[in-house]
Amino acid sequence: HVERSDVWINLHHMFRTLPRAIHPIECDRSGCDTVSSSPTLPHPLPEGSCSFLFASERTGFFHLYLYTYVPGINNDRAVLVRTVSSGEWMVESIAGIDMEKDLVYVMGTYESVLERHLYALSITGGGSTSRSSSSATTADGASPMNIDSDHGGGSSSEAEMEKSPRTALGGGGGPVRRLKNLISGGHNNSSSSSNNNSNDSASSAPPKPTPSSPIRLTMDRGMHSVVMDDDCSIFVDTSSDLGRPTSVKIFQIGNSSQNGRKRCKPEDDIKLKFTLYDAAHPNDEKNTVLGSFANDMMAGPDQWKQLAAPELLSFPTSDGSETLHAALYRPDARIHGPGPYPLICAVYGGPHVQRVNRSWSQCADMRAQRLRSLGFCVIKCDNRGSARRGLGFESAIRRRLGRLEVLDQVTAVRQLVMRGIADASRVGIYGWSYGGYLAAMCLCRAPDVFHVAVAGAPVTSWDGYDTHYTERYMGLPAENTSGYRESSLFSHVPNIRGKLMMVHGLIDENVHFRHTTRLINRLIAAGKDYDLLIFPDERHSPRRLRDRIYMEQRISEYFLNHLKTGSSGGQIQAQSVAGNGSTQPRPVAGHL
Repeated sequence: HVERSDVWINLHHMFRTLPRAIHPIECDRSGCDTVSSSPTLPHPLPEGSCSFLFASERTGFFHLYLYTYVPGINNDRAVLVRTVSSGEWMVESIAGIDMEKDLVYVMGTYESVLERHLYALSITGGGSTSRSSSSATTADGASPMNIDSDHGGGSSSEAEMEKSPRTALGGGGGPVRRLKNLISGGHNNSSSSSNNNSNDSASSAPPKPTPSSPIRLTMDRGMHSVVMDDDCSIFVDTSSDLGRPTSVKIFQIGNSSQNGRKRCKPEDDIKLKFTLYDAAHPNDEKNTVLGSFANDMMAGPDQWKQLAAPELLSFPTSDGSETLHAALYRPDARIHGPGPYPLICAVYGGPHVQRVNRSWSQCADMRAQRLRSLGFCVIKCDNRGSARRGLGFESAIRRRLGRLEVLDQVTAVRQLVMRGIADASRVGIYGWSYGGYLAAMCLCRAPDVFHVAVAGAPVTSWDGYDTHYTERYMGLPAENTSGYRESSLFSHVPNIRGKLMMVHGLIDENVHFRHTTRLINRLIAAGKDYDLLIFPDERHSPRRLRDRIYMEQRISEYFLNHLKTGSSGGQIQAQSVAGNGSTQPRPVAGHL
């Protein structure tokens, strides 16, 4: 098998060999990808044949594909047999495979890009054809292996499947079911349909039927992380949500039977066995296995309630091509007045990272919470280039880093100014690593919007960073001279008008301290003021407690000193923070 891309190929761990080879005739026709141009595979499959699941972003989103390899066929390349998943969502990992139930269990974003859930997908699409080419159907004509069926009947190949060991991965068909009553033992499943587009064509062949929709197996909203046993009968679910701290629960996937025939509906068999830990109820020894031990790890049983959850916002990019998601930490109006407030953007913005989602980490962001308590409004916005949105969203920054990211951060600021939440005359930004690069770049390329920046361990010019990382996104320097020049902070230093503080560890093994010294030389040459905070014994991020406390104090003080007074002289603690009253967008410098 060969993967090619005009953008880049993201590495992953979603390759699993199956216990036995699968012939195309075993697959339900509604999900098969075999076409007239595909080589005909011998039946039965000869010795040495094998099947495997492999993930690809060929459609712009990570999805699973079923391949079968037959020696001497298709120039000794595996044949694509079936698209297991498709649509404008992504499979992120494989949790388990159960050949007996014809399921692969995956983590993905089907419900929302702000959440992660466990889903079941059918490997063959519910096909019921046996190895002897005979097929069986239920009384109503439905395929007995189809997990959409309310019968849950067997298959003519059931005896053959009984011999197959279960391994860790899975899938299933049918509309998404929100399993509201499973833990309590009920089976009233409400269903919802999805309008996700299917654009998973793997070749120039005619359009192919859509694979079955995934079945959601994790009930609580939010971000889930699942570890499943080899038998696909038990999984440990670690999850959290906005306003719901982390819990760790063990669920069992049953093997119910009906009329002596195995059911193939995994959502009917999910049962809560234990709650190992629940941060929201650390004293509940009856319902949590860890009980008092968990309580010992908590500073106080109800302290988590003091961390207000941010508001989630969505708004279009400046060109209307994409939707951006943001988390907004608004000051307590009873203490700091109704606003508009001084605004601070918390940014990372680079590939493979998502900052905005439905997880407890949003509430536990102590820097954002501290700044909020001081009267600042804090916003995190996942700009184009961020993860979990598909290859198109991620690769928009290709070969020109530091341009669209800045535009999207500017869009977030203008949204809050337009809504009367933020004071346009008092806007700061901070970030670390790629986020430090973007914080400084925002000050350089949008000086009319950003007035204060704290840049932690910033990459200042991509010709001095790790080649494996840089050349994936920027290409070779000799082939993208203008891109490297435009993406460097050095080219935009003359635009700086605000306050800049750089923070860096002298023994940073990732972004070497040389990045900061090179930028300092350019700042001096351009006559620009700067502030510098150095940690002589720290690496890419301060690790010692005393260093962390000192750094957080300096960062908050920097924003207080330079953003506390608005254009009309209002103090940050005042009941109302005066701005210039204008909600009109201001020009952006730097030829964005």
